[in-house]
Amino acid sequence: MVRILLKFSEKIVDQPITSQVILEQKTPVNILSARIDQQGGEILAEIALAQAEKVIDAFRKKGVDVVVRKMVEVDKERCFDCGACIALCPVVAITFKDDLSIFFNEAKCIGNTCGLCVDACPARAIKLIG
Repeated sequence: MVRILLKFSEKIVDQPITSQVILEQKTPVNILSARIDQQGGEILAEIALAQAEKVIDAFRKKGVDVVVRKMVEVDKERCFDCGACIALCPVVAITFKDDLSIFFNEAKCIGNTCGLCVDACPARAIKLIG
């Protein structure tokens, strides 16, 4: 699966672009989060790797800015398990394990649409990767 960030300008936000691409490409799109209003918006979506190129191309042809989602990476050597990142995570992707070390669930993480953990880390052990 590939996570993509779809950015809609105010000029196209009122068009049914997402449903059109899903129907035209005959490909399911899993919407993980969305924020859309009259000024524009963003959708974080997940698509199958095999269909990623054609789906991304279809969105771009309809005027949508597409960013392939950056993942978050934790440097275990620098992390001292302080937990500063845990309280800020809006999707509970970061938790303590039984031994009180940090557990990072990449499947839950929404990556560059958030990034709160990156700024919260006093050890600078968390970074966005491409």
